[in-house]
Amino acid sequence: MQPAQPNQANTESVETKPEGNEKKKGRAALLLIFFTVFIDLVGFGLIIPVLPTYAQQMHASEWEVGCLIACYSVMQFLFTPFWGRLSDKVGRRPILLISLAASALGYLLWGFSSSLWMLFLARAVAGAGNANIAVAQAYVSDVTTAENRAKGMGLVGAAFGLGFVLGPAIGGFCVGMGLQTIGFIAAGLSLLDLVLTFFMLPEPPTRSNAASERFTKDKNFYLNTVKDPKLSTSLLIFFISTFAFANMEATIVMLTHKQFHFTAEQNSWMFTYIGLLIVFVQGGMIHRLTKKYGEKKLIGIGSIMVAIGLILTPITANLWVLGAALFFLAIGSGLNNPANQSMLSKLAPAERTGGVLGVGQSLSTLGRIAGPVVGGFAFQYLGMSSPYYIGAVAMVVAFILSLKLPDAAA
Repeated sequence: MQPAQPNQANTESVETKPEGNEKKKGRAALLLIFFTVFIDLVGFGLIIPVLPTYAQQMHASEWEVGCLIACYSVMQFLFTPFWGRLSDKVGRRPILLISLAASALGYLLWGFSSSLWMLFLARAVAGAGNANIAVAQAYVSDVTTAENRAKGMGLVGAAFGLGFVLGPAIGGFCVGMGLQTIGFIAAGLSLLDLVLTFFMLPEPPTRSNAASERFTKDKNFYLNTVKDPKLSTSLLIFFISTFAFANMEATIVMLTHKQFHFTAEQNSWMFTYIGLLIVFVQGGMIHRLTKKYGEKKLIGIGSIMVAIGLILTPITANLWVLGAALFFLAIGSGLNNPANQSMLSKLAPAERTGGVLGVGQSLSTLGRIAGPVVGGFAFQYLGMSSPYYIGAVAMVVAFILSLKLPDAAA
């Protein structure tokens, strides 16, 4: 006779209910991380199209505009590994709260700025606050299993792209309220994110060393990674590609003002157009294209397309040509960057993948520092077309380097 099991169903429901609750909590936490990264990029997208105009109203030269854009990236370069490693020690939640408060403060300073030095201070503080991407990625690592981690990281990437698109679009609607108001809107979004994180985001039950592994303090690791013949070409393309794109990003508002007499609102819509194209490629096409053609070919094709776009951008006052130039730029960048990141992850030894990608991210940030400084200087002293020709030459070099890339499957 089988023993009676009258409470089996009840027992199962009691056992599965907490598991279901944990899944719900995990999904809620990932959505908040998505929102955090999204707000970071919305703030960036709100500011970038109007920053040169606002700075020049305060009598900034073209080179000073480039330096103003670069100072944001300098702070990200310094604080991304710092926040990441600190979050391994003290927790993800407190570091996210501190960084979000810094972002809100930076945008408030932008709104209250009445001089150029205040704009520099505002961008430096916002750059330090928005350098929390490593903490967000580490949080995803803590709350996901190995099987669904890629999905979680993809959510972060989607937030990145969506924020870059919607930021300029929101700015286009709001710029009529005044350039200072853009800062207050970005600050309000950061404060909303801060409140939601404070009340709703729990500390992960277990904390890994994900950020420290990616941003090691061992200087020899960086040097050895950059010198590794299997990795060095891909890493150099990371730097060059970001440098060339940042060169354009820092100067195109000044170019369109002189060449096409664009307003701040029109520049915001121009950046929305670029962002939509990049998201279209990275969200809908890149996976299929990579499977069909492989990373190496896409890096080369993307590099050439960016070079063509950079050459076309300053050569005429025809809006159709500008639209075509930005099309090449956006599609090429949308192919180049994710394909190169995929290439680097495949070439890196399994036990060093996180660290190698961290080196790639650091070199990319260095490109975001060098690009605006060089671009702003060239725009002011060598002519408004020069930053684009410098960037085009750099991307031709990136194409040549792509031919030397090893086989990712090797």
